[in-house]
Amino acid sequence: MIELLTLLFVAVLAFAAGYAIGAHRSMQKAADELTKAKAEATAATTRLQTEQAYSAQALKTQAEALRAEFQSMATQLARIEGKALHDEHIARLSDLLAPLGKNIESFRNQFISGHAAMDKYIKELVTQTTAVGHEAEQLAKALKANTKIQGNWGETILYNLLEASGLTEGRDFVVQEHTRDEEGNTLIPDVVIKLPSKRAIIIDSKVSLNAFADYATTDEEGERQRFLNDHLRSIRRHIKELSAKNYDKVVENSIGYVLMFIPNEAAYIAAVNADHKLGTDAYAQRIILVNPTNLLMALQLAYNLWQSELQSRSVSEIYEAAEKLYKKFCSFAENYVKIGDSIKQLSDNYEKAEKQLCTGRGNIVSQLEGWKKKGLNPSKDIPEALRNANEAQTENTENDRFLE
Repeated sequence: MIELLTLLFVAVLAFAAGYAIGAHRSMQKAADELTKAKAEATAATTRLQTEQAYSAQALKTQAEALRAEFQSMATQLARIEGKALHDEHIARLSDLLAPLGKNIESFRNQFISGHAAMDKYIKELVTQTTAVGHEAEQLAKALKANTKIQGNWGETILYNLLEASGLTEGRDFVVQEHTRDEEGNTLIPDVVIKLPSKRAIIIDSKVSLNAFADYATTDEEGERQRFLNDHLRSIRRHIKELSAKNYDKVVENSIGYVLMFIPNEAAYIAAVNADHKLGTDAYAQRIILVNPTNLLMALQLAYNLWQSELQSRSVSEIYEAAEKLYKKFCSFAENYVKIGDSIKQLSDNYEKAEKQLCTGRGNIVSQLEGWKKKGLNPSKDIPEALRNANEAQTENTENDRFLE
């Protein structure tokens, strides 16, 4: 048994030794092969790097050659296309500019023609302006020379404003109406505006042009101030004279103030700007200063008051007419009811008389017909309609008896 174990142990040792020797040889062989493989790999890597470097250089060379060739081709192509494009653009521009050139030429001709016409028009306008200026100068001289003409001019402007406001002469206003004061003196205000509720507005035109015309045409400052002061004194004199006439007390139902109309807008503005107390001083004397602008506003207010009054009158007239119609209808309705009652009563009376005459029992026709049957021979017969009515009543009576 011991020997068997000994032999088995020796066999195991031998196997282990053999395995170790075999493994060592295998490892040695593998190491040699690995070394050889590394050497081959190194050589292959070197060859690959060399080939890559060569290939990269070759690609670089080819790329540079292609780039140069493309650049040359692009330059030639650009030169060819540029010329063609240039020619095409020239042709298109020619097509576009040709009509424009014609239009410019036409415009030039029209401009020359229009310029000539404009020169002629300007010359005519200058001539007309000169004539108008001369006429205006003559008018100014005439107005300055004659106060009566100034007054007529102011009244004309006032009348034109009255017409423009929509008021009607005779109905809404009167011109140059004569009236008398308590002392019997005749007073003639330029215009009296009639307002609803029988109120009145008095307007009187006052023109102060002489000093203002000198003020407007003078350049020297000292002279301008002197003429402006003269203009203010003229207006204040008109205010005092107009206040003394007491138009507001003489004209019946006046509003208590008189409108003093200054027809020249510039003259009015220059005065009130130079003397801020001018308006209040005039108001204290029962005078209200007005120019064309604010007078037209006042006239428009009067026109609107009249329109409202006329509308109110129309409404009142419609109401009165409706009230009269209602009263007439009530009277008619009362008579209609009375007639109906009378007709009904008449119908009842007629029915009663008819029964007594021919339809009732024992009526007159039946009695007379009975006498006729007994031998009465009258010269005239009872009307057939009455006899028929009596017969129908008799027949109905007999039927009623039979049914009973």
